[in-house]
Amino acid sequence: MKRDELNKKVAEELRHIPRGSFDQNMLREYYNGMRRHDLSLNPALPAKDSLLKAIDWMKKDKPDFLAIYDRDFFGNPASRFGGGSVGH
Repeated sequence: MKRDELNKKVAEELRHIPRGSFDQNMLREYYNGMRRHDLSLNPALPAKDSLLKAIDWMKKDKPDFLAIYDRDFFGNPASRFGGGSVGH
């Protein structure tokens, strides 16, 4: 995947993880980095997989963290974490 394609894809996906608290913004940062790495290795990897890894990373330091993201877009990984969704 070319860099421009990667940037466009990740930017579009980040629209489905809203900005918010410091922790929510950290989730966005983790997702951004992990997603870019994941896509460089496997362009067909679902966005949900990268989101799950980013949430796992957040939960290491913040076990009570509730991620806010668009479940319609990512599917429902929240069932694994008790996370929330946004109405997109």
